[in-house]
Amino acid sequence: MNSTGLSLETRLHEEMIAIYQYVGRETGYWAHRYLQRVKRAGGLQAAKDWLKPKSSPTSGLQKLVEINRLDLSLEALVLRQPWSALFTSEELSVAQKRLNIVSSFRLSEEVSDNQKLVEGAVSQVTINSYERNPEARRRCIEYYGTSCCVCSFNFEEKFGSVAQGFIHVHHLKPLSEIQKEYEVDPIADLRPVCPNCHAIIHLGGKTRSIEEVKSWLQP
Repeated sequence: MNSTGLSLETRLHEEMIAIYQYVGRETGYWAHRYLQRVKRAGGLQAAKDWLKPKSSPTSGLQKLVEINRLDLSLEALVLRQPWSALFTSEELSVAQKRLNIVSSFRLSEEVSDNQKLVEGAVSQVTINSYERNPEARRRCIEYYGTSCCVCSFNFEEKFGSVAQGFIHVHHLKPLSEIQKEYEVDPIADLRPVCPNCHAIIHLGGKTRSIEEVKSWLQP
C-alpha cells in the first residue's frame, strides 16, 4: 500500500481508466471496448491478457501510432515504473517488442517537401498518413523474415531479443503515390528493409528499386 492506502494493482486499474479518458478528450478516440474489458476483468488482468505472446496488437494501438502518441499506450504504460513490477519479464518483453514493431509503421520519408516540420516535440511533426495493415506486414515478415532485403542486416542478431521483430516494411509502390485504399499483396508488394536502406530507397523524395540500392552497397 502507498500513502493513499491503495494497492499498486488498484492504482494501475485507475491509471488505465484515466488514460482512456485522457485519450478520448485529447484526440476524440474513445476506446470503448478497452474500457469495457478493463472494468470487466480489472486493469491488471486485462493488461496481462493483452500481453500474452500470441495476442495481436489492438486497433487502439494502431490509432495511437497514427496520432504519434504511443506514450499513451498500454504497452508503454506497463514498461514504466512502478507498474512494471506487476508484470513478468515475458509480458514486458511482449510490450517492448510490440512497440518496436508498430513504431516502424510510419516513415518520415513520406513527408512532402512543402510541409512544415517542427523540431523539439515528436507529436508536432506533420506527415502524410496512409493506413498500413498490420496483417499484411505480418505476412510479409512471415514470408521474407526480418533481415533487410537490401543489406541483410538483422536487428535481433545485433541487439538481442529487445529488437526482435523490428524491421521496416517497404511498399514497392509507395502509398503516397497510390493515394487511395487498395488490396495489398504481402508477398508481391512488400519487402522488409532496415531503416538505413529504406532511407536510401527514398533519398531525395524518389523511390528506387531494391535492386538499384543493393547495387550501391560497398564491399
